[in-house]
Amino acid sequence: MRLLAWSDGRVVEASEFRPSLSYVLQRIHTLGYRAYNISRHIELLREASMELYGFASLCRPKDAERIIEQLLKSSRVSPSLSCAVSMRLDSEGHLSFEVEPPTYYCGCSLRVKRPTAAVITSVAPATLSQNSVTVALDAMLDSRVKGRGDVALWADDNDELISRPWLPLFAVYHNKIYTPQEFDSVEYDVVSVAIKRAGMELNIHPIPVSSLVRMDEIFFADVMGITSVLSIKEHRLLSVAATLVANKMEPK
Repeated sequence: MRLLAWSDGRVVEASEFRPSLSYVLQRIHTLGYRAYNISRHIELLREASMELYGFASLCRPKDAERIIEQLLKSSRVSPSLSCAVSMRLDSEGHLSFEVEPPTYYCGCSLRVKRPTAAVITSVAPATLSQNSVTVALDAMLDSRVKGRGDVALWADDNDELISRPWLPLFAVYHNKIYTPQEFDSVEYDVVSVAIKRAGMELNIHPIPVSSLVRMDEIFFADVMGITSVLSIKEHRLLSVAATLVANKMEPK
């Protein structure tokens, strides 16, 4: 398997692809060489680039589907495996697609590895789109919790958890699911639909850091699936609702 990237018509090894300019980003779930929610991803990419750069991509969904399908086939990704493709538009209008390493499951899933988490104070993202700045900030905050946990749970100055459109956060208490904010993102839409399919109630409500010791579960989601938190300090968490929701996520 040789993962590839496409940048303005040029195909290169993904390991050699290094975006040098600021960019906006959408991660697209693919399965069987099909790109899911591609029209919505392109719409959100256009909105983000207009907000940050003042212009939008002219890429059409059919063009994106064709490029992604060819990249996956040329990368020799098995059609039976889910794989994410990162679609980027940089500050000079260059469009690119990069094949990420495939997962070893079919469709959206609950990840086997359950990370420990630690709370860290930060500020909410200035934009509601994932971009080169938020990617760097995510990595920086996760690195700051090393030794206390595997991943960071963001909290604001009021000690309330921060959710992000590309990685929405959910807490479970007495069989009800809570999230701090609803978003206009593919990631949030996919999970909220799955929650309804699982017959559970989703509530938009602030989640104070002080309430974490009473929570039954904490999980967050991206387009590829759900990650359920194992523990926060000494407080062990379950993964019952997260499993039910993951089983109702599309595609299957």
